Amino acid sequence: MHDLVLLMLTLAVLVMASVLAGVIGLGVARWAGLPIPDVVVRRAITCAATLTIGIAVIGMLVTAIR
Repeated sequence: MHDLVLLMLTLAVLVMASVLAGVIGLGVARWAGLPIPDVVVRRAITCAATLTIGIAVIGMLVTAIR
């Protein structure tokens, strides 16, 4: 049970980090002068990529530990 709680907390932190990366991506795209629809797309891509990479790393770590 303790492992599951730790995994859920890790995923929650990962989601928050991906949202933060998305906001940073939004700021960079806005700073570059892109139009708003392109900025939203860049933010979504950044958030999804960060979340995907984080989940892959967590999966590898869980597999390596067990």
